Amino acid sequence: MTLTRYPPGSFRELWSIALPLMISSLSVMMMIFVDRLLLAHYSTEAMNAAVNAATFGWSFIGAWLVLGNISEVFVAQYNGAGAKEKIGEPVWQMIWVALFSILFFVPMAFWGARLFYGDGPENGVIREYFKWMMLFGPTYPLYGALCGFFVGRGKTALITILAIIANLINALLDWVLIFGWKDWIPALGPIGASIATSGSNIFQAFVLLYVFLSYKNRETYGTGRFKLKMHALWQCLKIGSPGALFVGLEIMGFAVYYWLMTLVGEAYITVAGICQSVVLLLYFFADGVSKAATTVAGNLIGAKREELINDVLWSGVKMHVIFFFLMLGLFFVTSELIVHQFLPDATPETLDIIKNPLVMGLFFMVFYMFFEGVRLLFVGLLTAAGDTKFLLWGGALSIWLLFVLPIYLIVVLWHAPLIVGPLLCMLYSFVACAIYYWRFLSGKWKEIRLTT
Repeated sequence: MTLTRYPPGSFRELWSIALPLMISSLSVMMMIFVDRLLLAHYSTEAMNAAVNAATFGWSFIGAWLVLGNISEVFVAQYNGAGAKEKIGEPVWQMIWVALFSILFFVPMAFWGARLFYGDGPENGVIREYFKWMMLFGPTYPLYGALCGFFVGRGKTALITILAIIANLINALLDWVLIFGWKDWIPALGPIGASIATSGSNIFQAFVLLYVFLSYKNRETYGTGRFKLKMHALWQCLKIGSPGALFVGLEIMGFAVYYWLMTLVGEAYITVAGICQSVVLLLYFFADGVSKAATTVAGNLIGAKREELINDVLWSGVKMHVIFFFLMLGLFFVTSELIVHQFLPDATPETLDIIKNPLVMGLFFMVFYMFFEGVRLLFVGLLTAAGDTKFLLWGGALSIWLLFVLPIYLIVVLWHAPLIVGPLLCMLYSFVACAIYYWRFLSGKWKEIRLTT
């Protein structure tokens, strides 16, 4: 089955799938970026609290989101094989998983917050931010499962439109809930940012669910077949769980990094938090290309045209080279602006300490995003083939051994300068990219079969 009107695996085909996914991802990342920017104007302490709580919270939410989104792989392969009537089945299995995730998220909200952050008043804001993230947690795997239905078939327009609308909703809610509105709504600070972002995600998930259950989709793709099927559920969990654990452990590694930076000093966590906020804003490109690669490669595997997957790879690499030079130009134009926007009330003494390391950190983040983008391209291709066990072991070991451990030894124990954290982040992304390239060249992913 033809996915687009362009040659399979070509630059134009990958771009046509990736562009709307980039817009969707940019919208999500923009939500987080706007949260951070507004919180920076609320107070630097509020922004740093959000960095710590949100990153740790995303290690759980991100894992469940990726697990739900594994439906995309099965949808893509069924679509490529022309088995339309089977497409609704894996999506429904992951919708059930999203419902079961309530049993994880609700206890995590009420007991996990105190377990991780204690009962002291000094962590009260972080504790509440984390609690609200967890309460809304089940909507993320639900959103991921439903996205898989649309993205796996190359139908991304609705997701893009919803993402833009949700971003506008988030920006409005952010402004009202962070700063308050007259005497009617109190200023909630970081907690308001958490509620605003989660509420916007709920909007997207329920609109997608409504369209998924439409009469046309029920008749064509079997989206009305909601029964829990243990074999299909097991297949989804078997392929999706390693990738989900990988994402969770990877994000948790970064959460530990930000926690370590907090222990070293406020200047360290401020530089790390601002660099992370900018990376999140730029992450849309890598995320969109990775998901598009999963869709295109999954359809090619379903159609038994694996020989074209190399074309997908090099099409994606070309995109990242182009984006790298755009990011480099953007850095030279906006680095000073970023510093002043995130540190609006900083004293001259604080700027003397932070400014130069922060500018250099932003420069390193440009290279980090290039290597990270290519690594995620390999993740997308390997995920499409179902090679998720390698993603678990390769990803989990690399983040902890090649990044967290050096950060602890060099920055925390040996008290390295401010700039060393972002530098080690860039070096980690380069080495991790090389590891994934080696795995792709090995060709072991070609031996895996997901559908029959």
